[in-house]
Amino acid sequence: MPPSLLADLTPEVDSAVRNELRDGEELWYAGMPSPSRMGRKMWPIAIFGLCFGGFAAFWITMAAAGVWFGAAKSTEDTGSKVAAGVFMLFPLFGLPFLLVGLAMISSPFWVGRKARRTACCVTNQRAMQIVCGRSIKVQSWSAADLDEISKEIHPDGTGSLTFSSSMVRGPKGGVRDVTQGFSGIPDPRACEDALLALKETSRTASDPRTEA
Repeated sequence: MPPSLLADLTPEVDSAVRNELRDGEELWYAGMPSPSRMGRKMWPIAIFGLCFGGFAAFWITMAAAGVWFGAAKSTEDTGSKVAAGVFMLFPLFGLPFLLVGLAMISSPFWVGRKARRTACCVTNQRAMQIVCGRSIKVQSWSAADLDEISKEIHPDGTGSLTFSSSMVRGPKGGVRDVTQGFSGIPDPRACEDALLALKETSRTASDPRTEA
């Protein structure tokens, strides 16, 4: 394994990659997604979350103001007190929506944080994505899993590649085709070369003319 391949990985991710390699497995490419590139992909969600969370905050404020003024004007009448107590719960109904909005607003941060703990690798046996956290998650694609390789190079020099797809069942029972690959990685051309070489191993292994 050339040391230069892991030069840009953090110590935590570097260790995870080395521990994941099997006997005889050679690392052909390794890179970490750009946190800024991955975070920018979440801007539309963050902007929507700003509007969504802002409306929820406005609703909570107005509901709280209504409760406060209603309580101030309440009389000793038992029915009025009960009604005031019920209305005091109204501001709480907006809290879940506010939390959802805050999650959307902070999504670029969390996606960028995940990128700092992710490695996208290609070896002579598979392509794999390793995500470090409380546990280490590994997703692998064998040479036979590789489909047509598509590459997109971004202005900052990073790139995204798709090379596989899978059928995913939706919550309503429908099935859709989801593409899989690496996003925002450095040196996308080197990654593409490694994927093409891996894909070639599958073709060579299945070609009877290559057998001695």
